[in-house]
Amino acid sequence: MKRRRGAKVALGVAGAVVGAAVLLAGAGWLGLRIEPGPFPAHSETTPELAAVGLPSGLPEPVRRHYQVAMGDRIPQVETAVMWGRADFKVNGLWTPMRFKSYTVAGRDFRRDMEITWFGHPVLYGSDTYLAGEGRLDISGLVNVSEAGERIDQGQNLALWGEALYTTPSALVLDPRVRWEPVDAHTARLIVPFGDDEEALTAEFDPQSGLLRSVTGMRYRGQKATKTPWRGEFSEWRPLHGMEVPHRVEGIWEDEREPYAIFEIEGAEYNVDVSGKVPGNGQRAQGGAP
Repeated sequence: MKRRRGAKVALGVAGAVVGAAVLLAGAGWLGLRIEPGPFPAHSETTPELAAVGLPSGLPEPVRRHYQVAMGDRIPQVETAVMWGRADFKVNGLWTPMRFKSYTVAGRDFRRDMEITWFGHPVLYGSDTYLAGEGRLDISGLVNVSEAGERIDQGQNLALWGEALYTTPSALVLDPRVRWEPVDAHTARLIVPFGDDEEALTAEFDPQSGLLRSVTGMRYRGQKATKTPWRGEFSEWRPLHGMEVPHRVEGIWEDEREPYAIFEIEGAEYNVDVSGKVPGNGQRAQGGAP
């Protein structure tokens, strides 16, 4: 009789432990389904943007994209601040994130990120390319830092891959950049990387004419070989007189789904970002076209 009673008690304890584990797992999952609030909007607003005519000699799909997105005159964007929320994959698990990025055209960028649980930050990250050096820092529940030549290459490619919506004038006005035709809906973008060059392939939507994706070979962390990488852009809507994608996906092409989905919620251009991008971030002076 005592054995039966002991067995029942043990089973009851085991059941309670399993039930508690299930509840904790459910609570943990629920905490990752709650979206964080966005970062505050930037304190400085976009001044009147000076504009210049669209340069001649661009491949046809590139020319069409700029005309659809901006018209015949291109706003000169020297700095950009963008913010929003995202879903970011960590070890195969989708997590909610908020972000705010600071870009100096063709030179530097910094992206501050917070991964949250029940809307509260548990991981803090910064993704940077400053003065030709890339870096990734994560702190909070875990602490990780990555730097070196492979990170430099990956971050430089990200800077230019995102430029078509962060600082788009750099891709047609910067003398270090050139476009090469491929076909009616594709062009090749050649960008600087230190004393060398890197290439991205840009694909444009046949119906809208707007950019649909960029692809290139990029180091993934410290892996010894480059991996095909793709950025996809959709939900283009007007922002400060330009069409801007409000959904951006980052994809490693050897995986079946994105590793990050960014939803852009706001942006300001030609504002002072020197507090986040030291040395290069003074506000560009806007003026009448």
